[in-house]
Amino acid sequence: MNRQVYNVILFTSLLGIVGCELTPQPINYGGDDCDYCRMTIVEEHYGTEILTKKGKAFKFDSIECLAAFLIKDQVETDAIHELYFTDFEGAEQLYPLELMVFVQAKKLKSPMGLNISAYRNPETADNVALLYFGERLSWEQVNSYVKRSWF
Repeated sequence: MNRQVYNVILFTSLLGIVGCELTPQPINYGGDDCDYCRMTIVEEHYGTEILTKKGKAFKFDSIECLAAFLIKDQVETDAIHELYFTDFEGAEQLYPLELMVFVQAKKLKSPMGLNISAYRNPETADNVALLYFGERLSWEQVNSYVKRSWF
């Protein structure tokens, strides 16, 4: 086999492997629609995403929309690769569920009205909860709260 052809095949194969890495898709604020409520996603502090094992991204304008999407079984649990959330403090990136702490606060309004925000720093979450008359929640508590409030 010609060395040049071999290098092209090797390069193409490596691109295929690298291209299969599952990473969250950037949310186009002001352009993408929420996959649950169909509203345009505009609030950078609340954007969330479900990434499937096949690389499909479902995007949401709030944490409560993502939770409701899961509660209503809009995607099979076995198909989910990861859940991603915006850190309220640094809205330029999405982070996996295991890094996040949630706050439900009456005085910190979210796009869909359940007033849930996410933070990577637990101390920040506690401070926000205190400042905005809220409480820190686990992901399970978020789901229970959405279920009680919306269904």
